[in-house]
Amino acid sequence: MITCSIVYASMHTNARRLSESMLGALDPGQCIYAGLPDDRAFDADVLFWGGNTDTQTAEIQNFLEKAKQKEQIIVPYGHLCKGGAKDLYAIGMFARNVMYNVEVKLKEMGKLH
Repeated sequence: MITCSIVYASMHTNARRLSESMLGALDPGQCIYAGLPDDRAFDADVLFWGGNTDTQTAEIQNFLEKAKQKEQIIVPYGHLCKGGAKDLYAIGMFARNVMYNVEVKLKEMGKLH
């Protein structure tokens, strides 16, 4: 099973609410970290990044650079959502679909057994 981390840039953005919906839609144990930028997020195969804030701090830029160096699959979310019930439902299905498709692709590439 592939794993993911769900990271958001700020506690006070819509991305945090969306991340909670994503977390509820994933299989148990599939998400190994959820929260603000933290090095623990790099242990996952997929990094869901909710950076829907207008502020790009040095900390956030460093975090994203580290993720790129780790060759993680980075999937942005939340930048177009308004946080309504429709978005909160759809984001869960989005997360499940991404995880499924990544697993299929990694198997095709021989990087996952």
